[in-house]
Amino acid sequence: MKKFLLVFLCIPLIYSAQDSSYVAEKTDSNSYFHESERNYLGLNLSPMVAGLVTNQGEHNIKLSALYKRNFGDHNLRMSFNYLKNISNSNFDFNMPVLTTDTSIFYRYFNTDYDYFDIRFGFEELRNYSSTRVHIGIDVLFGYGQQKSNYFHNAYEIDSSGYYLPSSGYSNHPLKNAEGKRISNYLITGLDVSFGLDVFLSESFLVTLQLTPQFNYYIFSSDQTFEDPLDEYIQYGNFSDFKLGYLDIQLIYKF
Repeated sequence: MKKFLLVFLCIPLIYSAQDSSYVAEKTDSNSYFHESERNYLGLNLSPMVAGLVTNQGEHNIKLSALYKRNFGDHNLRMSFNYLKNISNSNFDFNMPVLTTDTSIFYRYFNTDYDYFDIRFGFEELRNYSSTRVHIGIDVLFGYGQQKSNYFHNAYEIDSSGYYLPSSGYSNHPLKNAEGKRISNYLITGLDVSFGLDVFLSESFLVTLQLTPQFNYYIFSSDQTFEDPLDEYIQYGNFSDFKLGYLDIQLIYKF
């Protein structure tokens, strides 16, 4: 929902700041030309905007610096990226592991990650009167860490039949059974982007871009491994798919 809120917040910018004099008009022959300022340098502003909108000290971050080179109806592009995924709560999920007539223990699991990557790709450009859109694809290579942990909390039933947090189990073995794992991974993957360019002047533009991506993580080593309850698989590769990061890129053309 936060991503869609950012889109709606940027709609007034599109209508108020767009200058059609910097967008190549579509002709009957669908011909394209090399732009006079063919080099693009840009930064991703979405972490700053997300911090202002959500008013949270911790949120998912994607920092990017990018370069593009125009070749008429397409751009070649390269970017350096830092991504950090932070849980918005103290845990991702939990499950009951021990119950009695008056108490219950829950095990809580949490996973965060951060990594750097470099991406190479291209984007196809389409001009429509005063608007330019593009679809692109990148291959990515990177290196990063996944940080996981688990812990336990105890709850006791009260006179009304509700379970409330209890501090009376501080010496219970489960309260002292905590797991922690920090693993290093090589990363490969693909992303697909859907973008809209808003021209602010002859040399500056803002790009709104949604970027779904697929990552494949190749296990490298464990930096920390504490697992008293055998919850973790010690070695292994895995993949994931993220529906999309909303990038807000400020770009300078020269």
